[in-house]
Amino acid sequence: MTKKLFTGLLLLSISIGFGQKLHKQDLLNLEKEIYNHALKNYDLDAAKNAVYHIIALEGEQSTFTDTLAYIYFNEKKYVSCLQVSNRILKQKEKPDILEFKAVCLENLNDIKAAIDVYEKIYALKKDVFSAYKLAQLQQRLKRSAEAYATLKSAENLKFPEKAYMTFPTAKKGKVQKVPFKAAFYNLMAQTGYDLHNYDMAIKYYDEALKIYPDFFVAKQNRQVIKMLQDKLKDKKEK
Repeated sequence: MTKKLFTGLLLLSISIGFGQKLHKQDLLNLEKEIYNHALKNYDLDAAKNAVYHIIALEGEQSTFTDTLAYIYFNEKKYVSCLQVSNRILKQKEKPDILEFKAVCLENLNDIKAAIDVYEKIYALKKDVFSAYKLAQLQQRLKRSAEAYATLKSAENLKFPEKAYMTFPTAKKGKVQKVPFKAAFYNLMAQTGYDLHNYDMAIKYYDEALKIYPDFFVAKQNRQVIKMLQDKLKDKKEK
């Protein structure tokens, strides 16, 4: 092969390679533009399609894999969201993706696996919301001693002032917004009841009612436990 021919072939291969890279980058830019426009128009289906194209062009390491998990989560497509979340978590443990996984598992009724994930989340974040959610699921599986221990470990953490949860009221179909800290103590009281520690249950219902005196569920439950205590006392006296 002559020197001129070799040089010509080399230049041709370089120009083809550069053209392919340029073409790929053009496609990426186009798909990202489509994605941004789709989001502006609240079109999740178009946004999702664009994300798939971006991931195909960038590979599994693409940051848009996280975006795909967010989209599936918002669409409540829990099986798909779980699959994507698992792929992401194999590469790196991310608190927000862990939360997606936990919520997906809960909605798919795999409560035991959801508890395992929430334990990781609570260990990472050490916040009252994670503790509350973990304890809720532990109580759901009748692991009340664990639920109480989880809540007790979070009792002295910082509680947000403007966080609320909804609970039913005396009127059917009506709900009330309850300060999160009151809801937290209400759950502690429920664990006390489950453990047949009625004094502890009353104590935490009282704490909940100090924070929010109109807390209907806490009032009702406290009243039921007080009646139960009175009946047990009468039996002992007889």
